[in-house]
Amino acid sequence: MSYETVIDQIKSLPESSLEEVSRYIEFLLYQQEQTDMAPLIESDEVFEEKMERGYADAIEGRGKPMEDVFSDLSKRFI
Repeated sequence: MSYETVIDQIKSLPESSLEEVSRYIEFLLYQQEQTDMAPLIESDEVFEEKMERGYADAIEGRGKPMEDVFSDLSKRFI
């Protein structure tokens, strides 16, 4: 459903229901934010383990060239 369609549907509702609609939209936005953030949440133990592995890899020269890292990041996020 497009943003414009949602706005048109909201405009067609009686004014008495707008507060309830507003709460529902806030709830949906909250759920979407939680879904977007879920992959980023990890325990302190997992974070420390990843950092230690990364540090050991750097010391041993098992790193990825900087150009490849930036290329991968731009593919994921841009």
